[in-house]
Parts: sequence; C-alpha cells; structure tokens
Amino acid sequence: MINIIVVDDCPSDAQLLISLIHKYAEESGREIAVRHYESALRFLSEYRSDADIIFMDIELPDINGIMASGKLRRTDGDVALVFVTNLAHMAISGYAVEASDFIVKPVHYYRLSALMNKLIKRLEMKGKDYISVVTNHGVERFRLSQVLYIEAEAHRITYHLAERSITYSGTLSACEKALPQDSFFRCFQSFIVNLRYVLSCTGSEIIMVGGDKIPLSRAKRKQFMEALTRYMHG
Repeated sequence: MINIIVVDDCPSDAQLLISLIHKYAEESGREIAVRHYESALRFLSEYRSDADIIFMDIELPDINGIMASGKLRRTDGDVALVFVTNLAHMAISGYAVEASDFIVKPVHYYRLSALMNKLIKRLEMKGKDYISVVTNHGVERFRLSQVLYIEAEAHRITYHLAERSITYSGTLSACEKALPQDSFFRCFQSFIVNLRYVLSCTGSEIIMVGGDKIPLSRAKRKQFMEALTRYMHG
C-alpha cells in the first residue's frame, strides 16, 4: 500500500489531483490510499510520519507550503515531497526542504503518471532499508541506515537512532537475522553496532557517532576489525 497525502485548500484542484492519482492506481494495478487536508496547520498537527508521498500546494491560507514543508522536515526527512503550484518558478524554493519534484496546475495525467513512476521506483529502492516493529505505542517504521546500534536487555530490544530510541519485545538473535550482515556487527552478547557510525575502537570499547561507548568482546575483536575494514573499503 502506498500512502499519499494531498495538502491543498482549493477543493477543485485537490479533487482533480486525487482523481488522477486514483486513475494511476487503477491503470498501474497498485494499491494507493489518499488523504486530503485543506489546512497545512491541521496537516502538521495530525501527521505521524505515515505517508510515502506528499503533494503540497505552495499557496495556502494559513502558512504557505514552503514554510509547512520546513516544519515537516523536522519530523520526517524521508517522505517524498512534491510541490503543486500555479507558477513553476516558485518551486525552486523546494530545494531548501529537499523536495523530490514539482508539478504545475492544472495537473495533467501524463505528467502525473511519469512523476508517480519515478517516485515509486525510489520508494521501492528505499523500502529495502526500512524495518517495522510493534511497540507499546503501535507500529514504528524507520530506516535501518539511521540506526546507530541495537541493545538487548531482559527480552527488550532497543534500536538507538540519533534523535530517538525505539523499544519492543524480542530477542537479539531474531533481530540479527533481519539485518544486513555487511553493515551490522554483533560485538557483544547484548549489542549490535552499525559499522557506518563507528568512530573508533579502543580494544575493549567501540566509540560511536554521538559519543556512546559500546563494549567489544575480546573473542570478537579480530572479527570486528576485519568487518569494519571490509565496510570502510567496500
């Protein structure tokens, strides 16, 4: 299922875009769900990083689409963002908020179809990097490439990311099987590190980006250094 959000205060423009998205879904055989917000502020207050693609109108009544996208990027740096505008030159502002593309009103199906093909191809490539776990707060979906290290304690697994931690019930062995072996290494009984974020190794400790110190088993020291060397040269 591909989740799409349309943020546009003009009902006719929004309805046209939504109808074309549904037409694309039918012709491509893809499952696509679309939600519509007329207000950028309401969208920002309700958004839970649960969209794959966002179509953002630039001219909005409360705050414009550029400002809304700046706020969006503080909580979701990965969602594909497409500006919808009457004036193509306005879309150049999208570079500041890492917009994927722009589309000019009135939206035409050929242009939308080509854009959707491109965005979905990116999503499929990026999807291989995502993992979903069930926590006490619901389903959490995040990118493995953003995980610094993983910690196990009393049947609780915690993924440590740069800005937050995600904890759920499970075992480190099961977790390890789902990880790419070329970039993650189990350095201790209760720790797995992402080699991408290793700063240095003192022999008995691994220093991670951010300063956290992870214990390194003496028995695994040689394997770890070999894995780190392969990763750095890979």
